[in-house]
Amino acid sequence: MVNFSVFNELSLPINNIKEFDNFFQVLQKLRDLGLEKIRMDRRFTEYPDILPNITFQQLLGQITDRTQQRKLKSFINNSITVIETPLIKKEEIEQEELLANEYFYNDESNSGGLACSDIWNTIVVSFLSNEQWNSPYIQLQKQTITNDSINKIDINIRHTANTEHLESHQDFFDDLEVEKRLNITQENFWDRIDELFPNKIVFCKEFEKQIKMLDKTIFQQAISILRDIETDKKLITNYKYSGEDETVKTNPKMIAQRKFTVDGKKIFFENHIKSLSNANRIYFLEKEDKIYIGYIGKHLPTKKF
Repeated sequence: MVNFSVFNELSLPINNIKEFDNFFQVLQKLRDLGLEKIRMDRRFTEYPDILPNITFQQLLGQITDRTQQRKLKSFINNSITVIETPLIKKEEIEQEELLANEYFYNDESNSGGLACSDIWNTIVVSFLSNEQWNSPYIQLQKQTITNDSINKIDINIRHTANTEHLESHQDFFDDLEVEKRLNITQENFWDRIDELFPNKIVFCKEFEKQIKMLDKTIFQQAISILRDIETDKKLITNYKYSGEDETVKTNPKMIAQRKFTVDGKKIFFENHIKSLSNANRIYFLEKEDKIYIGYIGKHLPTKKF
């Protein structure tokens, strides 16, 4: 699970300056509950309309109440919560593939905070600037493409525009606390596999040698994905993955590089999740009710790579 919420830019502009008070209360409550950061698609000071036709700098210059000024300055200086930009960082660029023509809100394509709340499996935060944001859940349409057919399904994403909405997400925060307490590290991971993955995910013996060589960020991203699958928060189909092309499947050397041990036998793993930073991959095999993980790391060699 990630340690940040995401901002719904569609909730701008606000109607009046008082809406900041409620917004700040939500951010402080999220921080208390373990989400210490919020991601935005740009710096907050760069949004063109905080109030209709008024930028943040113009707004700040118009406020005479020093307490309100101080709160706003504290906010943009990360004193209320840590603001990160953009929604998807450069090293996570492959996540952008998941957004293309995939999410819709009120029949309009969305690649902002609403879409990213599903991508990151976290909570999206809005200003209570419109009644449409007065709900603990927001419905999106998620487009999936399978076998050249396009399907849309309705999904509900976790949402908050006031502290009361957060009461509906107690299960999410309970899970977040559990993940924090687990304190999964590369050093203790292999000894705790049965505890961390008791039901669905199975790691092939080859992965034991890979763990300590993994970049720490890649390890954390991968384990977060696999824990979400293990605990049924996500399906493996929620992540972008693909098989190999014919140049790999007809090359004995490349096939050998993708063979991992399942029930004592070496099996070719074709499918790989692409949702890690810097072209890292998770090679997996679905067999009966289990998902076997053979390899996590840099893109394995292909004719083009």
